[in-house]
Amino acid sequence: MGAPATEDVRQGPDEPDRRTAAPTPTGRTGGRVAALVESTLIGIGLALLAVTPRPAMMGDGLARYQALLQLLDQRQWSQVPYSLIGPLFAAPLEWLGRWLGDPRHVVAQYNLVLFVLGLAALHGLLRDRMDAALLRRFLLFLVAGSMIAAHVQDFYGEVFTMVTVGVGLLAATLPGTGRWTRSAGWVAVVLGVANTPATLAGLGLVAGLLCLRTRRLRYLLVPLAALALVMGEAWLRFDDPLHSSYAGSSGGRTVMPYSGEPGFSYPFPLGVVAILFSFGKGLLWFTPGLFLPLRRRVREAEGTPDRARPVASGPGGCAEPVDVWSIWLLWTVFVAGLVLVYAPWWSWYGGLYWGPRFFLLAILPASLALAVCVRAERAGPWANLGTLAAVLLSVWGAANSLVYGQVRPRICYDNNWYLEALCHFTPEYSPLWAPLVETPTLTGLQRVTLACYALVLLWFAVPLLGRIARQAGAAVRDRHPDLLVWRAWRW
Repeated sequence: MGAPATEDVRQGPDEPDRRTAAPTPTGRTGGRVAALVESTLIGIGLALLAVTPRPAMMGDGLARYQALLQLLDQRQWSQVPYSLIGPLFAAPLEWLGRWLGDPRHVVAQYNLVLFVLGLAALHGLLRDRMDAALLRRFLLFLVAGSMIAAHVQDFYGEVFTMVTVGVGLLAATLPGTGRWTRSAGWVAVVLGVANTPATLAGLGLVAGLLCLRTRRLRYLLVPLAALALVMGEAWLRFDDPLHSSYAGSSGGRTVMPYSGEPGFSYPFPLGVVAILFSFGKGLLWFTPGLFLPLRRRVREAEGTPDRARPVASGPGGCAEPVDVWSIWLLWTVFVAGLVLVYAPWWSWYGGLYWGPRFFLLAILPASLALAVCVRAERAGPWANLGTLAAVLLSVWGAANSLVYGQVRPRICYDNNWYLEALCHFTPEYSPLWAPLVETPTLTGLQRVTLACYALVLLWFAVPLLGRIARQAGAAVRDRHPDLLVWRAWRW
């Protein structure tokens, strides 16, 4: 499949140019210290993801692993309803594990390996096009300010789709990239979407957006290629290109009125509200950066001193600067497609899994928005308070998913999951807040992990608190100057 040209993907003909010039550092020493601190925190975060003990494979992850073993050992296609595209790329780890004598332990690192490769690809694509400080913060939020920890501990398929689609869209649409890079990006997108066929809706919306912005229909070839791959795998494994693993599935009867119904039977409006706002699965709580006003912050940057601008050209101007808003928009539109397709499905919540399982790709636009907004020096006090709240939720969610990710209240699965909805909709049983209601005993490693995440939180929160304090002081001086005159106070 040929790679669509991308020279004008970032904006339509009538849109203003939102690119800005390269930032001028305020001080080399401060910049170097910040770079050292943030790079160290990224390294520590990845190390914690690597050394945290893995739980036993279960659920969809175990089914995928068994399907891979069946193909490698018996040369037979498994009848599990999940795609084998992602698991096939884990075959080298399985062979390495057999050589080392512990294949399951080695394969359990698969999603972490994918995530690290994704970070490296993001850095390689953006390092000459984005302000170095912004890029570091973006990567740091992905490592220590997102729900990735819950996903790198198992063999589920969401990490493969997130990395291939997220990085692939970036590689395919960045201006100034070569044909091979764009082609590799589209191939990655097609593989990632075929690995999770429900994401075809997200890719369709992205392709439609690109067609509208560039007035070119060639982008429609991408979802068609992904659909062809989905149908090809179904034909190969089930002798039916139209085979669907979603329509006939269903769950057990619970306290919820629409439980037990098969397929896409959940009321669509209720599904949208639950996906966005429920305490146990809502994107508002697990990816709060997704709801920050990024476009306003990017527009404000046009009038901001250079050191606060969110985008930059590469060294010596050798690379065209990236349009942060366009990157965020493509990722967010893809996530919107996921919301639309999963909202009416009976299992919109993704089973007994930490957080909104099906929406892992949302960590990309959420982390990018956080990285921009924490540096938005022209933002008002209420905007800074919103950013601070998003940072608190994001870093707490990241720490929670790594330390408490396997801790679930018994009520979630007692009596054949009859009251499981309490864990989806109520704060007391939400995975975010349940550990605060009933605190489990922590190991030494878990205490160290929480301390490291606290450092990340301080690194981002202290400048925001200082900015809010200065703005509050200025507001008091303007409106009630007498309050700051100590001589006016009496006992």
